[in-house]
Amino acid sequence: MMRSSPWSRRPGFQVWCLAGGLALAGGLAAAPGPAAGAGQEGTAVAIVNGVPLSRADWIELLIDAHGVEALQQLIILQVARQETQKRGIRVTPADVEAEVDSALRRIAEGAGISGEAATEQNKRAALKQILDERGLSMAEFMVGMERNAHLRKIVERDMRITEETLREEFARTRGERVRVRHIQIEQRDTRGLSEVTELLRRGADFADVARRFSRNPETAARGGEMPPFTFDDPEIPAALRETAFSLKPGSVSSPVLAGQFFHILKVEGRIPPQDVRFEDVRAEVERSVRERALIPAMRQLALDLFREATIRVLDSRVREQYQEFLQAGGLNRVQP
Repeated sequence: MMRSSPWSRRPGFQVWCLAGGLALAGGLAAAPGPAAGAGQEGTAVAIVNGVPLSRADWIELLIDAHGVEALQQLIILQVARQETQKRGIRVTPADVEAEVDSALRRIAEGAGISGEAATEQNKRAALKQILDERGLSMAEFMVGMERNAHLRKIVERDMRITEETLREEFARTRGERVRVRHIQIEQRDTRGLSEVTELLRRGADFADVARRFSRNPETAARGGEMPPFTFDDPEIPAALRETAFSLKPGSVSSPVLAGQFFHILKVEGRIPPQDVRFEDVRAEVERSVRERALIPAMRQLALDLFREATIRVLDSRVREQYQEFLQAGGLNRVQP
């Protein structure tokens, strides 16, 4: 496994396994620095016009700005690592690289980059744009990729698909379907909802707005594009299905409330029903079922592993911030 990954050794944020649980080892006192007696540079991270900027102040700012979210990412990665180790599942650098390749492909497709235009350089540029918009670093992205590699291996080993499920999928996907983009906003985020609706009213590109503002990490990377669905698809909330099938292609809906989120829909088009036998497309249907089931299953596994873990945050200041983060629903924002 990749226990020596450089992004898991950020100053003040090392996560260690202690007595079967997790703990944050670090804080300001643990920040590494040059040996004592090195002059004014010994405790500084930079010298500005002859005046030192202390390493402690720098790390304190990093903790306040990104520490809690980074800690949560590392905790989820750690519990996923522990679970694969417990099950005897090996996760290799190639598995992590496969997650990166898959993410790059999805992000590029969401940015409208495909075919010969989908070069490695263009895909990386699309990734950088997404990370910049969300205020994330490449190191945080790579933590997520390693986490997903572990979660995927576990879910794929446990996944069982029945013949009944395959036939239900065949009926669901071979009827008339609608192609939709959506922007998902938390119900309590009234300011964000107002900003999105105003941007769309002024003619902003729907896909660009979805990439910037949608709280659905899977579809946001694709410019809000959802998998096509039928009118009776049980995996899509009824309010969204009814709204989507009531709109003409090119139309944008008013905000639709489904659960704890508002959704704004744009209908891209309709797909006619297919005249094909189940036996002829069984393998294709099974691949579709697995791909669609993987992300929700990985997300649920991450939540289950976290809730079952014993976690002690040792730094008192970070501990208080971390509790506030969890109470505000921070765990739900760390998703595969």
